[in-house]
Amino acid sequence: MGEMNRQTQISARHSAMAGQFFPGEAASLARAVEACLEGALPAASPPRAVISPHAGYPFSGRLAGAALGATQAAAPQRIVVLSPSHRHGFNGVALPSQDRYALPGFEAEIDTSARAALVNSGLAHVEDAAHDREHGIETQLPFLHRLHPNARIVPLVIGRARPGQVAAIVDALAGLFDLPPLFVLSSDLSHFLTLEQARVHDAETARLIETGKPDALTGAHACGAAAIHGFMSSAYGQGMRVQRLGQANSADVTGDAARTVGYGAWAFFANTDKAFLQGDRAGLLETARGALRARLEEGAAPALSADGLPTAWQTHGASFVTLTKNGRLRGCLGTLEAHRPLVADVADNAVKSALQDPRFPPVSARELPDLSIKLALLSSAAPLRCADEAELLAQLIPGRDGLILSDKGRRGVFLPMVWDSLPEPPAFLAALRQKAGLPAGHWSDTLQVERFCAEGFSERD
Repeated sequence: MGEMNRQTQISARHSAMAGQFFPGEAASLARAVEACLEGALPAASPPRAVISPHAGYPFSGRLAGAALGATQAAAPQRIVVLSPSHRHGFNGVALPSQDRYALPGFEAEIDTSARAALVNSGLAHVEDAAHDREHGIETQLPFLHRLHPNARIVPLVIGRARPGQVAAIVDALAGLFDLPPLFVLSSDLSHFLTLEQARVHDAETARLIETGKPDALTGAHACGAAAIHGFMSSAYGQGMRVQRLGQANSADVTGDAARTVGYGAWAFFANTDKAFLQGDRAGLLETARGALRARLEEGAAPALSADGLPTAWQTHGASFVTLTKNGRLRGCLGTLEAHRPLVADVADNAVKSALQDPRFPPVSARELPDLSIKLALLSSAAPLRCADEAELLAQLIPGRDGLILSDKGRRGVFLPMVWDSLPEPPAFLAALRQKAGLPAGHWSDTLQVERFCAEGFSERD
């Protein structure tokens, strides 16, 4: 019996951070987690990954609650936590040797099968010292246990590792099981800048994440840059839609504006997933109509500031605005790539669709009551892997998918609204080939196909 107890103790990794980054007593920890989750909303679809901060709960717990609370409608069997190494220098990516974490009031099971797969493939190794005092992992576990108590954990601490190695781990784990795991990218933002410097720097970090430019992220942007970069550049994470859930700063708690730490929370969705809640959809449509009304009736669109508006609207995003009158197209213009806050993109494209679509005369103020507005919020483009035309056609979903076709120095782009006039996939693809200047039926080993998707909704909805 004594030997059995000794083995049981060895197989559990006991918390080194309890009582420091989060309460060390079970009931107090449970109350702290509930307080941080208060008001957190499930996302419109279960996120495939989140960026969650890992400072002490008084500083960033609310944002960790927003990030992980967004996953509450999910039912992951495995959760992969990717954290930077804050205290131990080493090469590669490390797992612990134990089979579970023991924290105040609960235990979290480590997925030993995933660990074995990563170690056997040479993508990661076991190194307990990397986990001995790593708060980037432990701060996430009380939230994950509260929301997903039956999920097994794959805790990965990233040392000196190339983004390609992290991306390979993401892809290996995404393809290892029937149900892909939930990925938690543990990271804070800027460190020890003045408040004003931090706000500028963290805004730049948000822009890089939201516009799909992870290659430019450094440790100065986010301590978890390797995890974020690796996930976003993986085949699994590439082209996913990103939605901002919140940003904050340590000065909000301490009042010290001289030496601050920034925090942020984001959710990643597959480009085919619904990302916007009904209230956000309604608000963006109202923004589009308000911008139209102000421009047509008062002569100038309102000067929009994203500050103070719902966080999801502040995410850098690309949109198309379609105007119809009595069921017929009256204007449609938009943006292919995200470069500004979504709310500003929607407002500007609404006005441009009314006044600058070269196919139609400008919309007049008296037409406003007869206009219906539809928004299409675009994802980033991601490679579509297909061996032949039949496989490509089988993956297309009419009405939702936009397509970029390129080969032999030629390129063609069709927006999702093209399906309105070409509703059948073979006709859609044939017309896109023609637009790109490629021969009918063209297919080659160098043909590149990228898909972007649109989340569409209208006032009629």
